[in-house]
Amino acid sequence: MASGRRILVVEDNPEIGEMITAVLGQEGYLVTLVQSEAAAVAALAAGRYDLVLADTLADLTLGERRWAAVERIRAAAHRTPIIICTAHNPSHFAEFAARGFSGLIAKPFDLDDLLRPIARLLVTR
Repeated sequence: MASGRRILVVEDNPEIGEMITAVLGQEGYLVTLVQSEAAAVAALAAGRYDLVLADTLADLTLGERRWAAVERIRAAAHRTPIIICTAHNPSHFAEFAARGFSGLIAKPFDLDDLLRPIARLLVTR
């Protein structure tokens, strides 16, 4: 049940962030939207969330740096499940499960692609 479940959305594109927030809010989730890694880490330190939906953020470069921001968010989230949401080639994040992330959503996505993995993760918690 979505009611009362808290989701932290980390998205640096304001339009996409607002769309995700609206969709999740309509589903009954309590959503906090932040636009940077630093804001995500601060939000995680200040409150409890049931799930984090984390964009890979626009300043991404090749190599291990592509993981840097989402791994710092994962570290701050402790045991909270994190779904990576990226417009970058999903093959760049093929190791997401081995690195401790709970899912991967490729942009562009349809609403089912967004809602299904969130609901699946939150049902098991």
